[in-house]
Amino acid sequence: MGVEKGKNESYVALELDISDLNDRPDSKAKLHIFRVGYTTNDKADVPFQSLSIPQSIINQQNKYNKHQIYAECNFGLFEFYVNGTDNAHKIALPGPEPASPFASRGLNLNPVGSGNNFISFPMLADMGFKTEAGQTAYFSDLSVRNFRFPSNLVFEDTNNQLFRNIAVENGAYKFSGNMLVTADASRNATPMLRTAFQTKSNIKKARLYVTARGIYEVYLNGKRVSEEYFNPGLTQYNKHHQYQTFDVTQNLIAGKENALGAWLSEGWWSGNITYSGESWNFFGDRQSLLAKMVITYADGSEQIITSNPKDWKLFTDGPIRYGSYFQGEVYDAGKEAAIQGWTAAGFNDAGWKSASVVPLEGNAYLGTFTERGRATTFDYKDFKLIGTMDDNVKIVGTLNARSVKEVRPKVYVYDMGQNMVGIPQILIKNGQKGQVINLRFAEIVYPALPDYKGNEGMIMLENIRAALTQDRYILKGGDEVIQPRFTFHGYQYLEITGVDAAIPIENVKGLVLSSVHELASHYETNNPLVNKLWENITWSLRSNFLSIPTDCPQRNERMGWSGDISVFSKAATYLADAPMFLRRHLLAMRDIQAENGRFTDVAPVGGGFGGTLWGSAGITVAWETYRQYGDIQLLQEHYPAMKRYVDFLETKIDPQTGILNEGPLGDWLSPEGNKNDNTLFWMSYYAYDLDILSQMAEALGKTADVAALNQRSANIKAKTNAVYLNEAGKTVKSGLKTGFMGAPNESDSRTQSEKGNLMDTQASYAIPLDLDIFNTTNKAKALEGLRSTITRTNVDDGGVKRPEYSLMTGFIGTASISEALSENGADDLAYKLLTNKQYPSWLYSVVNGSSSIWERLNSYTVENGFGGNNSMNSFNHYSFGAVAAWMYNYSLGIQRDPVVPAFKSFILQPTPDPNGEITSASGYYESMYGRIVSSWKMDKGKLSYMCIVPPNSSATLYLPAKSISQITESGEPIGKWAGVAVSGTKVMIPLGSGVYEFVVQ
Repeated sequence: MGVEKGKNESYVALELDISDLNDRPDSKAKLHIFRVGYTTNDKADVPFQSLSIPQSIINQQNKYNKHQIYAECNFGLFEFYVNGTDNAHKIALPGPEPASPFASRGLNLNPVGSGNNFISFPMLADMGFKTEAGQTAYFSDLSVRNFRFPSNLVFEDTNNQLFRNIAVENGAYKFSGNMLVTADASRNATPMLRTAFQTKSNIKKARLYVTARGIYEVYLNGKRVSEEYFNPGLTQYNKHHQYQTFDVTQNLIAGKENALGAWLSEGWWSGNITYSGESWNFFGDRQSLLAKMVITYADGSEQIITSNPKDWKLFTDGPIRYGSYFQGEVYDAGKEAAIQGWTAAGFNDAGWKSASVVPLEGNAYLGTFTERGRATTFDYKDFKLIGTMDDNVKIVGTLNARSVKEVRPKVYVYDMGQNMVGIPQILIKNGQKGQVINLRFAEIVYPALPDYKGNEGMIMLENIRAALTQDRYILKGGDEVIQPRFTFHGYQYLEITGVDAAIPIENVKGLVLSSVHELASHYETNNPLVNKLWENITWSLRSNFLSIPTDCPQRNERMGWSGDISVFSKAATYLADAPMFLRRHLLAMRDIQAENGRFTDVAPVGGGFGGTLWGSAGITVAWETYRQYGDIQLLQEHYPAMKRYVDFLETKIDPQTGILNEGPLGDWLSPEGNKNDNTLFWMSYYAYDLDILSQMAEALGKTADVAALNQRSANIKAKTNAVYLNEAGKTVKSGLKTGFMGAPNESDSRTQSEKGNLMDTQASYAIPLDLDIFNTTNKAKALEGLRSTITRTNVDDGGVKRPEYSLMTGFIGTASISEALSENGADDLAYKLLTNKQYPSWLYSVVNGSSSIWERLNSYTVENGFGGNNSMNSFNHYSFGAVAAWMYNYSLGIQRDPVVPAFKSFILQPTPDPNGEITSASGYYESMYGRIVSSWKMDKGKLSYMCIVPPNSSATLYLPAKSISQITESGEPIGKWAGVAVSGTKVMIPLGSGVYEFVVQ
């Protein structure tokens, strides 16, 4: 905005004006809203907006009475009430009410934009009062409450404590003349809890069971019990809440006093969660601890230590003043001295308060509510406390800053060299006590393009939207380390201000946090750009597998969008050992499955606006997880929910056309998405859901369901084949009118939707082909159509012609296109797409410096920068990284057995690049039975292939050859090997465990 202001130079002010109010029935009091200092056009003496107050609220008779003004703020959108908070006391805003019940409401005071998709201004910081010359006013009853129920008090100016130097008359501050006085009303820090207890000698074992509403760190005798972060992790807390178990036998001191302490913060329980302001404090607004330690002695006796108000003490004036995922952490190191040794025995906690029980009622979102015309109930009647299901978040790596630039005087921007998720670790040398250091985090900096003139080199925060993502650290003096505990950031660039000179880059590190502790695979070719693409995919996996599978890790979202994990789940099962991580996500999907069977678009928490392609994650993720890891119990517990979901989809079939209408989202963020008829994709996924549910029913022995599911799938496929392909084999539209939901700034520019109008897009062929929807005749036509859309130029939704071999698919189609090609013998096109460097393509981001997978194929282009999509633009999404599944399944050829799960037996079918651009590929996958290795190299027409089949497993190898005589293994012919046979253009070779080196001449 090009505006920098000092204290009290930027603010929002409310003024009650009764000067024009008289006996006339049309005279009204005014509520003036001033916005000062946010833009160069703001004025302190001219209202930003003036609102009329009806005489039913303020009139000639009561105008000199005491009046109460209420302001509700939701990401810069304000609604005002006077003398009451019901609709009768709500002050009307200019203009009509929004037509949609889901539209943002209120007077926007944010100069950047309206609502949650923009940097959040104004923020509630200092509070105060002002009067002008000749004015006298009395102010009282200043209070701030949380926006979301139960709307507990955050601050209340009891006994006029906020302003000590202002005159008070009759319980009100008296302001007179030219006065503007503000104060910081902040109070309390993140809760700290401790207890001390005496042990006996001869301790045999000790277990600590602990969880929190919010997140916690727990300490025993001065040492942190675990190096895990953000426990207990995110679940749908009103349904399932995890606890952790720690062996603390070695942490205890036998026969002496011991001390147990816990530090709490908001985590996902309270504070900001999701992109919606209505979701602030989604579960509750007060953190609490639940802990139990069981000490077993050699004589068999037990000592039990529990969290309780009698034995525990509370302290709320520690150094962590505030910790939030979206807002960042505020740390005052000057407060450390008061808590030195607080988790050790002998600490003097006389100044600490007694702990108290925190009940759900009054502190949690609990009850039946009407929001935007819909009644919902949020309760805990099905609540279960469960043990941790999977790996928790840990530090999995450390990065050093690569460079630093002073982009403005004393504004230092550090490049970590990698878009990462985690926290900074910064060594401060010889700091000054009280010095405030500010850290801001961004994925990218503004490029030197005309649209960003004046901001070149500065961090770009528009795509962080309403998250503040700022850490503030107040030095105690001397040498110290800045390392937040209760927040995380998605960033490559770190801005540091508050220092007189740049901190040396060797003292600026990034600690990488993830639920993925190590990768389960590797992929490498002779093409360094393709290798970098694979590496970027692994970084987006790490970044977004953080307690839940998030869509992005940096902005005010970080949610479990189902469409993203649906398309990425196959790749994820090869990249990481994640059976329980994905199983817990499916638990969250069940926890908030609607009564009608619909799977939510986001889990946990709920919400969203996806439809079939998002809800189908409830089936596809279960299938990919089962096929990879063989967990039959997962299918057993999840099967009823999947059945309910496909039954729900049946109810969404249009009775007139027989076509599924459950959206609105289609091939999200496709360059040509507006040419599609999304019902084709919904029908395809519905049939696919039925197909794989049938296979799961068979695995579970539910034979009666198998035939019925197969028949339903056959009906949907028959309808799809009849409707969506014309006689020429081109994909066409169904004629069914559907809803539209576009990305911000995207209008509905869908082309004609009459029945029979052409689609002829890459996704319209690729998705049905990949999901095996087309019949034999149509499959050949669709493959030819897909080939045509790839080898020709295409015009995108913006009217721009894109070159041959461009990737014109979005989130859903990109997961299908390569597999659709290779499954149908078009490996040449799959490799052409993989190695293309022009926009739009996978490698375009790589050649332009990406270190993770972008949300958009055009998140940045050399010509257009961010393309006007600054706010809806993540540089760390994994959806377009779904191509990793093709890298393992087809390029390396490591494939699951079609019947036997979990790689007890599997397929090896390496696919060299027919175009000759990629001449080698190698990699491995750590299966349930051990490492599977697949490595090939082409040299002058000769294929060398090495593989390893782990113990207690077997494989069927398919090598490209017309005759068995072309193949040798370790220099010897294989003609006499048992079971070897020619299958079309490939030779099939059964393999037991072992190491093999083949050559195909």
